[in-house]
Amino acid sequence: MIALFPGSFDPFTLGHLDVVERACAACERLIIGVGVNPRKEGFVPPALRKELIEDATSHLRNVEVVLLSGATVDEAARMGATLIVKGVRSGHDVDYEAAQAALNYDVGGVDTWWIPTRPGLSYVSSSAVRELLGLQKDVSRYVPEAVERYLTDNRS
Repeated sequence: MIALFPGSFDPFTLGHLDVVERACAACERLIIGVGVNPRKEGFVPPALRKELIEDATSHLRNVEVVLLSGATVDEAARMGATLIVKGVRSGHDVDYEAAQAALNYDVGGVDTWWIPTRPGLSYVSSSAVRELLGLQKDVSRYVPEAVERYLTDNRS
């Protein structure tokens, strides 16, 4: 089975990595789709996000990282993915993802697999990492090493 794990990953966190590792154990191939929104600048440029994710997942043999610019269901169909993977941290995430999953199935016939975040990572999010960086706090406990190096070297 080929699965697509879409997201902005801005930046990629250890919570994302945990979902990737767990999904890889169940999938023949996992495609991590880095969302590109031309109307939004982003914190880390998309091509660099892709590189940093490739570095963080280099130990996994069945992962491919791509840039996504179209609708998730269209991209999944184009790549032959029959499943969309999403990590969920809380009831709020479940509420949002349930609506997305229903739409993705209705519009594209693609099922969604939710992977609950491990308790020790349930509070980790890209927005929390960005906020901590803005406060000049250490984020090494929340992001893979390559991401931490980039964020530290490019702190404003």
